This record gives sequence, structure tokens and C-alpha cells, in this order.
Amino acid sequence: MTLRLHPRGAVVAALGEAGRGDDVFRRLGIGARRCDLGDESLYLAEELVDADEWIVDPASRQALGALILALMVAQRQGSTCLPLDPQGPLRKLLGEILALAGGEGDGRGHVRALEATLRIISNLTSGHFSSVIGLGHARLPLVVDAGALYTERALWLEERVAAALCARLREPRDIDAAERALAQVLAEPGGAATLALTEEQRQAVAMALSGSLAIITGGPGTGKTAVAAAIVRGLIAQGARSIALTAPTGKAAQRLGEVIGAQLGGSDPLFGRPTSTTFATGQTVHRLLGVGEDGARHHARSPLGVDAVIVDEASMLDLELMDGLLDALPPRARLILIGDARQLPAVDAGQVMADLVAQGQRVARLTHSFRMDASDPRGAAVLAAANAIDADEPRKVIDAPGRIATVRRDARSLTFEGVEWLDSKGRGRDQEAVAEALWRRVFDRETAALADLVFRFEDGEIAPEQAPLLEALAQRLSSARLLTVTRGQATGSVAMNRHLHDQMLARLSVGGRPDWVPGEPVMITANDYQRGLFNGDQGIVARVEEPRAGHRFRALFRVAGKLTPFSLEAIRDRLELSWAMTVHKSQGSEMDAAALILPVDDLPLLTRELIYTGLTRARRGAAIVGARQIFLKGCARSAQRHTGLPRRLAGA
Repeated sequence: MTLRLHPRGAVVAALGEAGRGDDVFRRLGIGARRCDLGDESLYLAEELVDADEWIVDPASRQALGALILALMVAQRQGSTCLPLDPQGPLRKLLGEILALAGGEGDGRGHVRALEATLRIISNLTSGHFSSVIGLGHARLPLVVDAGALYTERALWLEERVAAALCARLREPRDIDAAERALAQVLAEPGGAATLALTEEQRQAVAMALSGSLAIITGGPGTGKTAVAAAIVRGLIAQGARSIALTAPTGKAAQRLGEVIGAQLGGSDPLFGRPTSTTFATGQTVHRLLGVGEDGARHHARSPLGVDAVIVDEASMLDLELMDGLLDALPPRARLILIGDARQLPAVDAGQVMADLVAQGQRVARLTHSFRMDASDPRGAAVLAAANAIDADEPRKVIDAPGRIATVRRDARSLTFEGVEWLDSKGRGRDQEAVAEALWRRVFDRETAALADLVFRFEDGEIAPEQAPLLEALAQRLSSARLLTVTRGQATGSVAMNRHLHDQMLARLSVGGRPDWVPGEPVMITANDYQRGLFNGDQGIVARVEEPRAGHRFRALFRVAGKLTPFSLEAIRDRLELSWAMTVHKSQGSEMDAAALILPVDDLPLLTRELIYTGLTRARRGAAIVGARQIFLKGCARSAQRHTGLPRRLAGA
């Protein structure tokens, strides 16, 4: 079916059309924005409702619109589908959306409206009175399969990923070959001392070396990177000629490549002899696949030339990216997924790693935390707080001062050491005060002096004597972040970035009001295939002097391991400040200190998994600011992650 799409912006004009009941979309729009769904989500919901020739009455329009928004919220929380059981998550999401939309009536009126909406949805999703919702493999925008609502593309992708993973799970494991390779690694001079693997880590390495698929999951500080290094050495012992080290985000990919690259270099220091194995390191999965405007360079007909791919931070792999990776992987190549299955799923739909861990085959779990054994108690406090939240014991964080967290009275007293709790009692201004406190920590006199330097570049290369100074500036600006639940709202990343940008402008003598100034961290928000920049890439703004270009403000991003300058004007439409970022965007990042900013109002997006993920971004210091009741409600809410992948993998 071809949808009758209106030009962008028609949603606004359509709201004023008489006789169509479009007050529905005014109300739903309020609910959508409070769930941090942007105008595009509302636009899509309206277009799908308008495209359904059977739906004309306001009640049915509202029911279908609310259903579509509920599916979008579910996808935002990592689901590929939304179960349609009227007593399950559908009821909860619809209730929150309709309540946030602020319709008329008292509490009982809201309940009656919800029940009526559920009855209408039951008819719509049973194949009655709808031309945009189909059953099974109907070629319609929305499809019901096994009692759950999918977008047509999500269902197609889930079935493809399931088929590819099942094929790998059915392949026999060669345990003897894996044990021989691991024994060879550990028996070489310095091997056991260098690796110092625990028994569970050795089991994880053996798992990865025994077959074409392995999943290794563990929390922060459990030695996942050490395991990855041991796997690389084992693969070399097994004769692997080409190994790709990658991750969904540039920062995580770079960190994995640096750690393992430092150990191996051009030769294997463990074996003490040169190795002919080649490595693709520091690349995001997008770059590895050669994703461009016309699709990916590598796919089933043009596979990757690798013997193994190791993916760090694999919990961030969404369904579409996983499909592209599996499609491009040669049948005999190893796929090793490493990450923390308890973290938030990918920003886009899908939670492939969590589904594989739940399915249970080819899974190794790392449980011992080396960070807890460290002499520095700050990292231990962060991990203890995260574990308390994961165990559904959030009161240990805020009701036991001094044991896990330190209670602070105001933002000025924050030290960003260990875990600190600041109860804002529902006030929004405390969040801005915390933002300023973190900014002052990062942008001290030394950082300001570095930001005021003019860095000389020629042919994209920094002057050698200035390279350490530029790296120092980048490191300082990446040492701390504000983490938010939403982009919008007064406590979202956009508002926090705007507030700190004002602080930066106040210290500078520049004409006008530039969008970015030297000494600010920035982030790419959409793929730029021409320049090789990808969504989520982190960079900095600095003063740069280039031949024939003179002195300019430039955005610098790491390309092939080096900070490279880009024109701000050239990437303006996909660049934003990143003093603050959503917790979803922060996945794959690590920083010395983080401040987790809770919203003033309770939101469906605020979940235990989100709070856990935000806390575990910090190495040494985390501050949590928000109203006590909002924090406890968020910790009590488990993310609604629903996919059909475990069911499809069950037959493997």
C-alpha cells in the first residue's frame, strides 16, 4: 500500500482542520513530548492514522494514534515489538501516554478512556477495520505477529537476524582445539603472568575460541578487555590472519583498539615473535561495514575479509546494525560479542545481546569485579551503587549515607568523588547548579589555558610540538559529562548544553553569539559518510591555524587515531554541544566523573536500566540529582524490552 503522505509540517496545519477531531493529536502531542518523542513521531502517527481509510471517528483515531506512539516508546526502550495483551505492557504504556496527554476527566474517567481505547485496539489488531495494520507477513506499515505489534521492517529484520544466529548456534563447537590454543597462550614464557586470567575468564576465552559465535557478558570492572586481549592471542595461535576489533561507538572502538594494539603492535609480545595477523582496529561497526549513503560496502555478496570480528560494548548493537554485520560476515568467520547485558539496549530498536544471553547458548558470564578490589574506594563506591540499583535496592544509595553514597545539601558542596546524592525535592534549578559545578571542575584554569591556544595544522597534521597539548585538551574535555534522561524538557540535554554554553560565552570576548566556541565538547548527531563522521562521534572545538585558511574555530574529531579538524559550517546541521548528553547517547563512553540529572516529572523513559547505565559510565565519581520520589520510581520501573528474538532462537 502507498501511504498518502503530506509535506513535512502538515501535522501543524492539519491540527486546525475542522471536523476531523484533530484535537486528538494536540493532546497526544503533549503526551508524546513528555515521553521525549519528537515532532517526527507525532507526524508519523498522524500520517498513519490519516492513511487508514477505515478510521474516521475521533475515538478510533485517538486509539490508533496512541497505539503507534506506544510502539514508538517501546522501541525507544529497546523493544522491536509491543505485546498486545491488554493486561500487559500495552496497558501500562497507553495509560502513561493518555495520562500525560492530560485529557479531561477525573481518575475514573481516565480508566474508562483507557478501557475504551484497549477495546478499539483489540479490534484494530485483529484484522478488522484497518488498512495500515496487517497480520503475519502482510505488506502493511504495521504487522501483528505472535500477539505482538511490529513495524513491517522490524519484523523482517528480526527474522533475518534470528535465521543467521540460529545457523551459527547449530554449528558444532571444537572444544579440544580451543583448549589447545588457550594452553599454548598460557604456556608461552610470560603468558600466565601477563594474562593473569581467573578461571571464569579462561572459560570465556575457551568459549570464544571453540566456535563461530560467542557471547561474553559482565559488569563494569570484570576484566572484559583483558579477556578480549587473550582471545586475540588465542585466535593468532589458531592461525587467524585477519581480526577486526570494533564497537558500535567510536570511543569504545578506539579504546578496544588502543588496549589490544598496545599489547600486540606489529608483533605478539606474548610469543616474542612477529605475527602476520592483520588488525582492523579503532573502527565503529558502521566504518567496518563501509556504510554509506547508498548502503554498505560489505554485505553477503561482498563479505568482510576477516577471520574473526570482536565487538565490544555489544549491548549497543541494534537489530539493523546486527543484521548488517551478520550479512557481511563470512560463514567461517568468528563473531565474538562482549558487553554488559544489564545495560540499556541500543538507541534504536533491538537488544540482540540481551536476547542471546537470555537464550543461554554460547554465553560466558564474568562476575568477579576487579574494580571492587582496587585500592581506590571511589570506583568501588560507584560500582556498589550500580549493583544496589540493579538488585532493586535503591534505598541503599540514598538512605544509608556514608555507606555507598554521600548526601549533599547543595551543588556547591559536590566533589564528584565516589557517589553523591543531592535531593532537589522537585526543583529544576538544582539541576542547573549541578551543571555549573561539573563545568567548573572540567573547565579549570589549565583547561582554559589550553582552550585559548591556537593549534597549527598542515595537511591535516598537528604541529608535532603541539600534539601533546591538543591531546591534553581533548582528555580534559572528555573527563566528565552531564547525563540526562531526555533531550527536551528543562532538565534535558538541550537545556543543559544551552546553560553551559552561556557560561562559556560569558568568559570570552567574541563578537555575536557563536554556536560553538573553543574549549567545548561536541558530538555528531547524524552520519556524514563523505567526511567519515558517524552519529555519536565525540570531538572538541579548538582554535586552529591552517595554511591559506588562517585562524579559525574548528571541530576536531578523531579519524584513524588522530584528531582531525573539520569546518564548523560544513557540519553545522549535524553537530551539537555535548557537555550534556542523554544516557542512551553516553553508552560506550567512560569518564572520570558524571552527574546523572533526573527529570522533574516521572517519565516512562526513566528506568532502573537507564540509571544503572548512567552510573556505570563514571570511573571515580558520580552525582545523582533529582527528587527522591522520582529516583525511587525510576529504580522500580524495569525497561519494557520486548522482542520475538528469544522465541525465534529457541529452535536453534
